[in-house]
Amino acid sequence: MSDAMREALLVSGGLLAIVLLTQVGKHRFGWIKWGISMAFVGYLYWDTYNRTELSAPNVTAGALGILIGTVIGILLMRVMRVYRQADNQRVYTKAGWAYLGIWLAVLLARTAFLYALENWDAFTDRFGHWMIEQRLDSDGIAAFFVLMAMTMVGYRTMVCLIRWRRLEQIPAATVRAGADERGEVTVG
Repeated sequence: MSDAMREALLVSGGLLAIVLLTQVGKHRFGWIKWGISMAFVGYLYWDTYNRTELSAPNVTAGALGILIGTVIGILLMRVMRVYRQADNQRVYTKAGWAYLGIWLAVLLARTAFLYALENWDAFTDRFGHWMIEQRLDSDGIAAFFVLMAMTMVGYRTMVCLIRWRRLEQIPAATVRAGADERGEVTVG
């Protein structure tokens, strides 16, 4: 196994662990979680910008990564709830199997691409010729993957913030009358 494949598997495993521990299921959402996520996204955007030669093909690959990451982010947020817990007024996110399935599909596709690139000579040759024709270098490919993943995370984090800010404090009378059996009230 090459160093690149080992690194890709470690990154994919790390992302999966983060998703499982911080996003799948019920998790409290607030300024600290928002700030850490956005700082991480901002740092990796900046790092990618500094590491990538700003050629037209590399910029196009990065822009395509952002576009695809946005589409996946939209899908992720269609299956995630942001709500206020009626009994304690705290804001939570809740994501289940569909959310996890989207992340797994993305991570498996990335890993399959890298596996094919490393182990199937015909695919490697075709992809290499395509990169030469497009004048795309490995920095552009890395920018695509990093910006796609960070856009997914950034989109999710910003939409959670927007949904959170649209939630209002729930008056005690409404809490008693309007909470469902789990004590959750979704407003806005």
